Amino acid sequence: MLAYLWALGIILSQFYLLPSGLPQPAHLLFALNFLLLGYFYSLTLTFRSHEERLTALFLLAFCAYAVIANLVWVLVEQNPAFIKASIYWVYGCLMYLFLLPSLRDERVRRAVVTACALSIVALFLFWATGLGRYEVGTRYQGYFNDPNQMAFYVICVFSAFFYLLRGKGSGQLLFVIGVLSVVLVFVTQSRSALLGIGFSLLAAYLRFIDTMAVGSGSRDRILATLIGIMAVPLFLYLLFSLETADIAISRFSGTDVGSQAEIRGYTRLLEFPGYLFLGAGQGLDLRFGTRHEIHSTWVAVLFYYGIAGFAIFMAFIARIFLRLDLPGKIAFLGPVFYGLSTYGARTPIFWVFLAAAAVAVREIRTAPSMTPARELSL
Repeated sequence: MLAYLWALGIILSQFYLLPSGLPQPAHLLFALNFLLLGYFYSLTLTFRSHEERLTALFLLAFCAYAVIANLVWVLVEQNPAFIKASIYWVYGCLMYLFLLPSLRDERVRRAVVTACALSIVALFLFWATGLGRYEVGTRYQGYFNDPNQMAFYVICVFSAFFYLLRGKGSGQLLFVIGVLSVVLVFVTQSRSALLGIGFSLLAAYLRFIDTMAVGSGSRDRILATLIGIMAVPLFLYLLFSLETADIAISRFSGTDVGSQAEIRGYTRLLEFPGYLFLGAGQGLDLRFGTRHEIHSTWVAVLFYYGIAGFAIFMAFIARIFLRLDLPGKIAFLGPVFYGLSTYGARTPIFWVFLAAAAVAVREIRTAPSMTPARELSL
């Protein structure tokens, strides 16, 4: 049952019924999984290696720092606006800590992989058949509240699919899902996602070459490379033939970098440097002349939680990223580049992506050894 709940949560994450910033149905479904896992595992989270455990401890350290920092600002400002961000960080931490050990169960893994593929295919069919919404000009958004939300969902789901898929024919299937993902991101016209999805497609292509060459000679690797060389330009030609291509390109060419930096909150780092050491707390943005939060995952963590919090969080991210193989690192860069200009850490699918990447790290590091690692409890 737990496998189906994880899968259903991923699929339902693309349906937004409430305004952005509020819990959606998928949030509640994932929370139900936390409760069930807590009951079945008696709140004991097991990790297969010291490295995996240490990575989780960095995440817990950041989560504790964020909660304490926001609580301090609640007391300073006499305003509870900071509590909401703390809840989302705790939620994300629980997503990672519960999903990672769950993915050791092959049933959960297969269910999550299937859910990722079905989510991309379903979203593509929604767009192809005219279902979904266009509330921001010609930018398609499916059943999300914003095109950027859809684009981030697609990149994270594809990345999770990339890390968890294995077996015969996985390279070909990965490449197909990668192509569909690129199309979906393209029709959202999200600038940050368009930068990120290129890494996803490149990672899929490299993995396609690797899987084609497994158990065969260099001839199949050369054949796979030639297929990619011919297929990618053709795909790009067809992609840029879409009606939305000119609009998507114009969004890049017409970008006012200075204006975007101010709108997205990057300039706060220069305008309010006094907050950079310990952080400004995540909430009550009216203190800085706007009601909008910073539109960048990485800049937001730096400004809201200071250099100290940023260092802890990036240590957690780096411990996953640096242990991936080359295609894995490239796939990881998709959500990372998206996060440069849009805030996505609040979204559950971001934590699904991180847990899937951590699973890939585990398999890379244990592959050379035939001796099972001793489980460690946190």
